Amino acid sequence: MEKKKYKIAVIGGGNMGGAITTALSKKGEYEVFLYERTIEKAKALLDECPVTLLSSISEAKEMDAVVIALKPQNLPAFYETLSSLSPKLYISICAGVDLDTLKSNLKSDSVIRFMPNIGAKVGKSVTAVAAGDDIDNEMLELSMDIASSFGDAFLLDESLFSAFIGISGSAIAFVFDFMHNLAMAGVKEGIPYNKALSIVSGTLESAAKLQKATGKGAIELETMVCSPRGTTIEGVKALTDGGFASIVQSAVEATVKKSEEMTRNAK
Repeated sequence: MEKKKYKIAVIGGGNMGGAITTALSKKGEYEVFLYERTIEKAKALLDECPVTLLSSISEAKEMDAVVIALKPQNLPAFYETLSSLSPKLYISICAGVDLDTLKSNLKSDSVIRFMPNIGAKVGKSVTAVAAGDDIDNEMLELSMDIASSFGDAFLLDESLFSAFIGISGSAIAFVFDFMHNLAMAGVKEGIPYNKALSIVSGTLESAAKLQKATGKGAIELETMVCSPRGTTIEGVKALTDGGFASIVQSAVEATVKKSEEMTRNAK
């Protein structure tokens, strides 16, 4: 028996909405529709993947799922139109807008939140998924399948979303900053920036793959690299002396604080 093709509409074709649209269409298991009011963005996505463009949000009726990929500050202006769509499932990627606020304004209990990161543009997002008690198994499975189509998906309690943003959604920018500064350190020691950045990027990728493959804790892998009186332990000591751990934790705490503030303001 042929597997059912779910009908999914993505509202908003910006960086994240466009990445999700592309991933869903390439998966080949969904009938994908897109509303994007900027004609150039819509046409660019249409050239890249087989989707059906919608001329208005109100055309996204009778869908299995509607993915809301609008900027959080713009969302209130669209609640009335979105609530009239009545899909089987709403999926919101709007940062700082909690499930209770979404359910109230969308007039539906069938709402799930995604918190992806920009890695979705290359199919490597890390996405948190939060679902209320009213979501049935079919819709939960659908949402996890959608999230997994553009990277790794983790089902989390919504109360942990701000923490997730701190160590993933926003932290990918911290990683880019770390990459840049490592590369600049390479430049100081004589390696051209572009080559240094490629070396750093490959090193971070190899570290992540090694941890995933072995399942070992990060500290265990770190100690494996540190030989007695060797080069690595000297560098690790310099990080410790410079307050590296404290700086990382402070960055995450600042992100969490801002996320919680945004959530309060969205109510």
